[in-house]
Amino acid sequence: MSVRNRRTVAARVVAGLAIAASIAALVAACSPGADYPIILDRPAPRADQPMSPDQVKQATDALISDRNRLSTDTQASQQAPQQASAPATTGSTRPAGSAPKP
Repeated sequence: MSVRNRRTVAARVVAGLAIAASIAALVAACSPGADYPIILDRPAPRADQPMSPDQVKQATDALISDRNRLSTDTQASQQAPQQASAPATTGSTRPAGSAPKP
C-alpha cells in the first residue's frame, strides 16, 4: 500500500470517528428527562403566604402615589426649561419691513 493510500484511509477513519462522536453527543444531549420536569408533576407548595386583600390595597396605593409623584416631577422638569426659553413677545405683530403672508 502506498503512502498516499495510507493517508487517504487515515483521513477517512478520522472523519468517520468525528462524525460518530458528533452523532453520539447529539443523541446524548437529546435524552428525555435530562433537564425537563415530568409533565404531570406539580410544583412544590409556596414557602410564603399570598398577600391579604389589605396588603394588596396598601401596595397598590403606594404604587399609584409613586407614579403620580414621578409624573408631576417629570412634568415640572419639562415645563421649567420651556418657560425659561419662551420669547419675550407674543408674536402677534410682524417685524418691521416684512410683508403679510398670503
